[in-house]
Amino acid sequence: MIVISTLDYELQKQASCVTEVYASRLAGLPEPKEDCDAARLLPSLPPGVTFPDSSASAVILDPKTGQVLAMVGETIQGVETPLVSAHSPGSSLDAFVYLTGFTRGLSPASLTWDIPSDESIQNFDGEYHGAMRLRIALANDYQAPAAKLKTQMGIENVTKIASSFGLDVNTDATMLELAGAYGVFGVQGVYFGQYVNDEFTPATVLRVEGADRGIPLDWSLPQAQTVVTPAMAYLMTHVLSDEPARWDTWGRQNALEIGKPAGVKPGQTFDGKDAWVVGYTPHLSVAVWTGARGENDLVTPRFPAVLWNALMQTASANQPADDWSAPQGVTPMTVCDPSGMLPTRECPNLVTEIFLNGSEPTQADMLFREFAINRETGLLATVFTPPELIDNRVFMLIPEEARAWALSAGVPIPPTTYDAIQAPPVDPFANITSPQLFADVSGSVLIMGTAAGDDFMYYRVQVGKGLNPQEWIQLGSDHFTPVEGGLLAEWDTTGLSGLYAVQLIVVRNDQAVDTAVIQVTVK
Repeated sequence: MIVISTLDYELQKQASCVTEVYASRLAGLPEPKEDCDAARLLPSLPPGVTFPDSSASAVILDPKTGQVLAMVGETIQGVETPLVSAHSPGSSLDAFVYLTGFTRGLSPASLTWDIPSDESIQNFDGEYHGAMRLRIALANDYQAPAAKLKTQMGIENVTKIASSFGLDVNTDATMLELAGAYGVFGVQGVYFGQYVNDEFTPATVLRVEGADRGIPLDWSLPQAQTVVTPAMAYLMTHVLSDEPARWDTWGRQNALEIGKPAGVKPGQTFDGKDAWVVGYTPHLSVAVWTGARGENDLVTPRFPAVLWNALMQTASANQPADDWSAPQGVTPMTVCDPSGMLPTRECPNLVTEIFLNGSEPTQADMLFREFAINRETGLLATVFTPPELIDNRVFMLIPEEARAWALSAGVPIPPTTYDAIQAPPVDPFANITSPQLFADVSGSVLIMGTAAGDDFMYYRVQVGKGLNPQEWIQLGSDHFTPVEGGLLAEWDTTGLSGLYAVQLIVVRNDQAVDTAVIQVTVK
């Protein structure tokens, strides 16, 4: 019998060679004598870092057919073996946690908080990063937001989503499974492959020919399964191919950038023994794994990233730098970062995000707010604070569960206490005599006082909510007749409650303005 594999012979040789060179360097051993073009694309490993008890493996497949183009068994100390084992996927499966959120109304713009929680999940970099969009959390492989989202979505829902891609979140994964699953995102949500023992998987055999010239097996034409909609696949690809989004962790011009659009998901385990990089273009899907079993070995995705880079550049050398076009059902919008809500005047940073139709934000940002601060005391200004001491500052509103983190990280928190209230001296020609300062009022309130004096032009009375109102409501119209110790205005407080300021403004012919203000509580 003649068995014809799906392997690309030249690509297979290059993949084997570059993996052997990489594994030798990783183990601190002399490189194999055999040279190959792909090995010249390997960036250098960090100096002085070696893992004698380490191994690596790789797979390259065509996501449009589900056919394996190259597969390198576990290469131990620079020597390839036939082993193609399953290993702990670690955070390489986190994309399917976020995908579960996207299927339930969240978007890459949705706000999450990377802060300590009761679950005590630590990020791989040992730090927490505060408020961010889900896009940034996924792109940088931050574990605290991923764990929080998994809890919110329910592990049973995440398991169901992952299983539709041929993955089991409760067991180890193979390179073939990961490359096949992520390749789905690159071809608009369709999984191409073949049924093998009732399981849908990428294929390594193209055709089998018998001695009688019969063909008992022909997988030249792939089978297809639609896993997610093109819009949903594009949503995930838009995040995983966003190079600037992962610069916080990887820096600029890193090993995950190949000079053409590519979606990439690094992954690692908390014990530092397994690290992955899985990435795809519209034409290829490449998964690489590195394991280190030494007692003190801690391997991160930065190691297999250099192998992934060399393999992807080699395999895609003669392919166009195609990007993904937005399908129907996806809408770009400008939103406030990091809340993902509609922009406001206070929002410090605007970004363009994408949304599934119907999930676009409809509310204005509520994460940032401007406060009037007494620059000398650092406290909230009141209507009694001298205007020359007031600065308007924009603060992020920190939720209670994030305050401890914000204080430790030096994130500015708006003050919650007000300036000590000291009523200004009484002006004989502009004053309010009733109600009294801090009086309780209700119903119809008569505002009594004086609005008179030389060069009087007119006066008005206005009210505003709070110790330092952001907007004022005028009671009646402007009054052009002076009042001395009489009724200035009448205020109907029906339906109101809480602290209010009442302000009298007297305007004179020379445009000079005198004011008087009191604070009352409406009950």
